[in-house]
Amino acid sequence: MKNIFYLFAFAGFLLATSCGGEATESEGAPQTLDAARKVLQEKRKELQILKKEIAKAEAAVVKLDPKSKKKSAIPVTIAKVEVKEFNHYVEVQGNVVPSQEPGMASSETGGRIVDMTVKEGDYVKKGALIAKVDLESIKKSIAQLDESLSLAQNMYKRQENLWNQKIGSEVQYLQAKSQVESLLKNKETLEYELTKANVYAPMSGYIDMVMAKEGEMAGPGTPIVQILNTKDLKVVASIPEIYLGNVKKGEGVVLKFPALNEEQKGRVKTIGRSINPANRTFEVEASINSQNGLLKPNLLATMLVNDFSKKDAIVVPDQLILQDVSGADYVMVLEGNKAVKKLVTMGRGYRNETIITSGLNGDEALLIKGARQVSNGDLVEVLPE
Repeated sequence: MKNIFYLFAFAGFLLATSCGGEATESEGAPQTLDAARKVLQEKRKELQILKKEIAKAEAAVVKLDPKSKKKSAIPVTIAKVEVKEFNHYVEVQGNVVPSQEPGMASSETGGRIVDMTVKEGDYVKKGALIAKVDLESIKKSIAQLDESLSLAQNMYKRQENLWNQKIGSEVQYLQAKSQVESLLKNKETLEYELTKANVYAPMSGYIDMVMAKEGEMAGPGTPIVQILNTKDLKVVASIPEIYLGNVKKGEGVVLKFPALNEEQKGRVKTIGRSINPANRTFEVEASINSQNGLLKPNLLATMLVNDFSKKDAIVVPDQLILQDVSGADYVMVLEGNKAVKKLVTMGRGYRNETIITSGLNGDEALLIKGARQVSNGDLVEVLPE
């Protein structure tokens, strides 16, 4: 009791001295800027000395009366440790491409295009008429052939009548017959060539490019239009060879399209049979839904391939995993009304979450807000979220 009395007496002396100095100063306030600055500097020094003396006095009081020190609880929020299925994905860039190669509609014979029935952007079905080619030369050849055929048939009938009457030679009769048959075959060939005047769509899809215009010449086999089937699409991506054992045909993948802020699920359709020696990757194709034409060929895509999964994994957000000065990883959990430090071992991580392989059993309450402000054993106050 005597020591406490002396401490209070000392604190009262300091207070009286401070008040007295303040009163004296107010009676004669500094009149110049330099004088005011000098007084301010002196008072700051006195304040620092006073703070040190107060700290010493408080320490002495706590030593003599430990009950006087009341440690305040640190406010925190908590969340239960998640136990769930954890999936890790390999993310690779890819492109949207048509499942079918572009179809080329071309003329089977040469000639001038006299009628173009489609334009870029039009949708056509397989077998639809694309263009007509002028085959006037073939028509003229058929007309000339008809005249020759008419004469040959007339001669054949005469030779046949004579031969039936046993007049003339068999050779003349056979020659006349052979001439008619030969002309008929030539006409059949020309008529077939005439059917090539029409150019038809080899597949269903949209006209992506028109390569020849009406009035221009079209050569045999020269493409007139290019057709794309944009309803049947796929994503093609190159995956590093180290993941070759993790990719299986028919396995589900996640496909994202950054430009559209869209994603959908797909399945691995084909896996490349060779490794690209230039970049050590193999090609993977995944089927997708065109979403009513929203997805376009050559659209940039991200393919997420699942290379690791674990059920009933203890998962903790990365921002809650701390590290002490020794480099050990730990999390802060709530036990009773205290913060407790739990050393943990980390496993695989993905998208700001990490598996905890040891140190937690899954029923702990993690400290969220305030986790970095507490130490092991500190009193905490749980705030409502």
